[in-house]
Amino acid sequence: MFSKTNREDFVTYEWVDLHAGDYFQRVVEYLRGLLDKEATLLDETGRAACQRRFLQAVQLEEDFFDFAYSTG
Repeated sequence: MFSKTNREDFVTYEWVDLHAGDYFQRVVEYLRGLLDKEATLLDETGRAACQRRFLQAVQLEEDFFDFAYSTG
């Protein structure tokens, strides 16, 4: 089902280890709660602007990893 992380590849292992587990899940839940609370204070225009910025950030992250893996 899932491939095992290559523990000999320190950078990859550390990245996966950092972004997995209960602690990281709690951090994400906390941050999401803060964002959800702020969203209640926005009007439709503000929510649309936030959605555009979020989608832009996701695209930039995807572009970053596409570039990083393509320079091989």
